[in-house]
Amino acid sequence: MARRELPPAKLQEIREVAAQWGKIVARRAFGDAGPGADADLRTLEAVAQAASAGLIEGTLATRLEQQTQTLGPQHPCPDCGRLCPVGREDRPLVGQGAQLTYHEPLGHCPDCRRDFFPPPHRPGAGQP
Repeated sequence: MARRELPPAKLQEIREVAAQWGKIVARRAFGDAGPGADADLRTLEAVAQAASAGLIEGTLATRLEQQTQTLGPQHPCPDCGRLCPVGREDRPLVGQGAQLTYHEPLGHCPDCRRDFFPPPHRPGAGQP
């Protein structure tokens, strides 16, 4: 997969949006009155870490699904070029602070008797 870095200004914008979501998470966790004087930093961090993991999982799952949607139901075999059906295979992914199951596209060529992973940047048959 090609690597594309986001500019620092865009990353800062995303961080600011996430900080606003943090306020929503805090209200959801502790109500409008807040956590109270008896909540320690460890408790507050646990909420923030749970929110962070959910944000990472949701972001990755959404983006990976968007990439796989660019593939058609068939893709050419990298060896022989035959159009082969593209299915999905669940793959557990562990990232920095999050875990998710990726429904990875998987092609199989009966002629070459090989599996292959279609590249998300190249459309499959029947896709623009």
